[in-house]
Amino acid sequence: MADRSIGIMDPAYFVGRRELLEWINATLSLNLSKIEQTASGAVACQLMEAMFPGSIDMRKVNWEAKQDFQFVPNYKLLQKAFRTHQVSRHIDVPKL
Repeated sequence: MADRSIGIMDPAYFVGRRELLEWINATLSLNLSKIEQTASGAVACQLMEAMFPGSIDMRKVNWEAKQDFQFVPNYKLLQKAFRTHQVSRHIDVPKL
């Protein structure tokens, strides 16, 4: 099922912020209150690690990142894991 392509009209594109946040919180046992708290890429790294254990060295994730330039290393870790597991979603890190 992971190989399934979805189109722009797939219901996955119409999920609200609240529902997405509830799913993240339930999946990762977190207590985030705003979707903006995921901006650093740390939560994305944690999700990737949950799907593909061992794909990201979680010790390298900057959990305290607050500024855009601090997010970049997290997204580079995520991009490397995407490449490793052939996830076809490019992150243009320099444009972050």
